[in-house]
Amino acid sequence: MRLKILLFLFLILGFTEIILVSLEIDNSIILRPLCAILIYAFYYFNSHRHNLYFIIYLSCELINETFFLINFERYFSLVLGGYVLATFTMIYHLWPVFKKVGFTLDRDALFKTILGLLGILYAFWELTLLVFDNLPNNIIFFPALVALLSWIFFCSIIPIRNRHPDNFLLYIMGGSMAVMAPTMFIYTFLWSYMPVLILSLLSMMLLKLSMVWYLIKLDGILNSKESYF
Repeated sequence: MRLKILLFLFLILGFTEIILVSLEIDNSIILRPLCAILIYAFYYFNSHRHNLYFIIYLSCELINETFFLINFERYFSLVLGGYVLATFTMIYHLWPVFKKVGFTLDRDALFKTILGLLGILYAFWELTLLVFDNLPNNIIFFPALVALLSWIFFCSIIPIRNRHPDNFLLYIMGGSMAVMAPTMFIYTFLWSYMPVLILSLLSMMLLKLSMVWYLIKLDGILNSKESYF
């Protein structure tokens, strides 16, 4: 990987923002655009090409994360709208890998995958019941939930079917999203406890780090001549 200094700067700015947020310093959000630029620059210098969908993803994430920190309840529709668009632009990148591996699973692997997804769905459903009456816009919530579950599905099914070492990053990406989204709701509508917000911000950082690493490795995964099935 080239120019790892960009990731180092991304981490410095990310942790600086988390410290400022924990100290309730509002101006911390000005660091977010710099973080997005650094993560995209790292992608560009290592892949040697631009990626429109990744630009859209980072732009949407910048919008929804910024307005989440400003006032999630007031900008609820904007935040979730950006989240839906961002998530499906990243699923676009996973689709070629999914098509290559197919959906066929042996019975044991299929059972474990479905059982895991049902467990996640149950946890999200219980959270939904707790916060649903307090949501400013119930309509936009369901597309966001579909986007979240779709993301977790793709991040779970692909590494099972294709055991390429770099596909392990999908577990990190899926797990980060599974932490980030619920903690945003928990902090805003259930429990405004600072460690919950910090956990959400840390998961946002981890998601971007694992995602940019995966996108740089994506061509190698798709063009691999070795069998990982």
